[in-house]
Amino acid sequence: MQNSILWLENHDKLAGWAQFLGAMLALVATYFTVFIPIWHRKRQLNNAAKRLSLHGFEVIESYYRTSAFFLPFPISLKGAARSFGAVIDEINRFPVFELDDQGERSTARHLFALVAVLDLTRMALENFADDLDGKQASEDDRDFIRGFIGQQLEFVRKMLAGEELKRPEWPVEIPTKTS
Repeated sequence: MQNSILWLENHDKLAGWAQFLGAMLALVATYFTVFIPIWHRKRQLNNAAKRLSLHGFEVIESYYRTSAFFLPFPISLKGAARSFGAVIDEINRFPVFELDDQGERSTARHLFALVAVLDLTRMALENFADDLDGKQASEDDRDFIRGFIGQQLEFVRKMLAGEELKRPEWPVEIPTKTS
């Protein structure tokens, strides 16, 4: 260090360039000091958004997998609808507009689509529970409900896998529930 100071004193015409270089290094250090927390926050938000997407997938998948082993009754359907509602509430509290990418295949759009699918599924489960009128469902009812949940699960799986989603074509053949 002492030698470099002596060298600079002996070459006084380079002192201006040394000051310039020092100032530039100080600016670069300040830049990184200021922006590293912002980059860290954005990465945290993106990871949290992906985790919420997986929670939405898991709640649909969990009900789909377990519903094969029991005949649904109104309280079990309403309980499942409540678990869907809890995930919907979590996603709705998430600061989606702070995410960097807002494009058509972005995590933000996936969260909006996931909320729509979860809300539709929640309403359908509540409707199925109301239709049962206090009785246990038949195997046909269970299969109908599982088929509906399976369609939603497949949609969310494709969305999270990044596959291209096609708009539905109308009219759609809706499976009929046999009584």
